[in-house]
Amino acid sequence: MQLGPWDVQFVSAGTFRLDGGAMYGTVPKAVWNRVHPADADNQILLATNCLLIRGEVDGRKHVILVENGNGDKESDDFMARFKLAGRGLLDASLAAVGVQPEDITLCILTHLHFDHAGGSTRLATDGTVVPSFPNARYVAQAQDLADARKPHLRVKASYLPPNWEPLAAAGVLDTVENSAELLPGISVRRTPGHIKGLQIVTVTGGGRSLVFVSDLFPTSRHIQPAWCMGYDLDVVTCVDERIKLLNEITDTDTICAFYHDPDTTAGTISRDAKGKYVLTPVAV
Repeated sequence: MQLGPWDVQFVSAGTFRLDGGAMYGTVPKAVWNRVHPADADNQILLATNCLLIRGEVDGRKHVILVENGNGDKESDDFMARFKLAGRGLLDASLAAVGVQPEDITLCILTHLHFDHAGGSTRLATDGTVVPSFPNARYVAQAQDLADARKPHLRVKASYLPPNWEPLAAAGVLDTVENSAELLPGISVRRTPGHIKGLQIVTVTGGGRSLVFVSDLFPTSRHIQPAWCMGYDLDVVTCVDERIKLLNEITDTDTICAFYHDPDTTAGTISRDAKGKYVLTPVAV
């Protein structure tokens, strides 16, 4: 998809599984299981749909990656616990569209949970942990980095320091506060609720916008505002932030892009006669 100077597409970092009850919070299983079936372990299939953005602005070529999946450096036990699809999948997906790790110039992290930022670093041949994209700057919210370094017990298991501390040590991790334009037509905005420092990413060009919603709406099933996750730290704020964004993009041609949806990666949002939010899929 072309948005002004920016060519936008999805690249997969593979699939994994999490507990369906945790992903749908107070929504009864009898309801969510109809639209997102669980396996025998009550786990549901989730994607890691990373966004690849390429373009030339002010005479400079940019290759931008939004999110990078679970990564490849965790143990076999970790891989088995979350039923990760395999190792090396993001590199293969990038190679399939002509991109090598050293081509990435900017990696935008919506937050530092392992399923979003695990691919930021990798194991070198000597066993040390190094940045996965050697020529890239990485950017996250300052609030999230602070929380990752002193995590609340409720989310401590999701923050794994090897995913970001090697970036900080290498001097390639930048932070922003609240809203910022990173490049012309590419901006981030803090949307608390899931965690304090979650940010979403908007790409605008050619009179149209795409918003990458990360864990604000982890899948297209979550566009109903009350369908929050058990993982969300502040559900009331999360619902408020969802409604705020929905008020901005519903019944417009703004594309909503979903990181964790294994079936529908993007679409536009409208409301039906009963006021329920409805997604119309769009190819990206």
